[in-house]
Amino acid sequence: MGKYLRTAGTALLAIFSFACVFSRLPEFSAQQAAVAAADTALPLGFYHEVVNPNEPEALNSLPQSVYIPPVSSNSGVSSTEPSSATAESSSGSLPSDSLSDSLLDGNILETDLSQGGTEQDGIFIKNATSGHSVDAADVLSQTPPLEIHKDGSPMVLIYHTHTCEAYAGVTSSDDPSLSVAAVGDAIAEELKAAGIGVIHDTTIHDSPNYNGCYDRSCATVQKNLAQYPSIQVTLDIHRDSMTTKDGIRYKPTAIINGKRAAQVMIISGCDDGTLDFPNWAENLKLAVRLQSGGTQFSKLMRPLDFIDRRYNEELTKGSLLCEFGTEVNTLDEAVYSGHLFGQVLSQELSKLA
Repeated sequence: MGKYLRTAGTALLAIFSFACVFSRLPEFSAQQAAVAAADTALPLGFYHEVVNPNEPEALNSLPQSVYIPPVSSNSGVSSTEPSSATAESSSGSLPSDSLSDSLLDGNILETDLSQGGTEQDGIFIKNATSGHSVDAADVLSQTPPLEIHKDGSPMVLIYHTHTCEAYAGVTSSDDPSLSVAAVGDAIAEELKAAGIGVIHDTTIHDSPNYNGCYDRSCATVQKNLAQYPSIQVTLDIHRDSMTTKDGIRYKPTAIINGKRAAQVMIISGCDDGTLDFPNWAENLKLAVRLQSGGTQFSKLMRPLDFIDRRYNEELTKGSLLCEFGTEVNTLDEAVYSGHLFGQVLSQELSKLA
């Protein structure tokens, strides 16, 4: 495995990613976007060329990985269970809590991306801000300014700026049963089971036009906040995408209770002084709590991404963006992660009730 990663690190001098459309960017096609650093871990979903020849060695730091063939299905939807070739390593059955390190044919790199940035109090945080530091212990000691009640009133809004983002075999769909909306349903199901009121708005914001989708989703959030003033938390649920110059697509995966789960990345925005985003530190309190709570499911969480962006997170004091897997994770893996994350969210919000 080390030989493979060393070869990859030498050859891959650029990384291609699918990146969300930001309102400040000019129009571009699905094959072109602005150049950004390979290590920024921005929320993804649109084609984004990243050229960073000074950091190819970053690929060498990836944890154990397995190189597996693309998922395909006659119905266009990935199969419920992985193939036997994917599920088993050359030494036998897949361990219950880790990925196989076997190299198989294809162009999908199934890998554990749960480590990165800096580790604090058992969680990983990737600080990509221009001038802010994060002390996880200090942030965890502060109570998020959220008024959580279990009286049936809506506490959480789940929505999707890129509602059509989907998974292996589909990648984009306006069918909510195939897209990130299905992940939102899983989160909502766990919240309801815990007695926490939730609104799941599946309004499509990214079709037929990507440009302006954050403005449109902002309007959706504002409409729901006006209709349901009890809402304390808003979650923008996405799926990520990472593709190298050589066409290798990353599939961030954890094995939890013997089952594959798409890894989850929380993005907590920050103000670099130009974003009119005064409440960013309040959102971070919730983000760090969820990141910490997620450790109960080993390797479910990718590092918390702390970055100078808003992503509509200025709208409440409990607003976050979350990425569930990539376009080569299966729908089932992402939905499973939705349930796991929903349990974490329910537990952390219940502590504030």
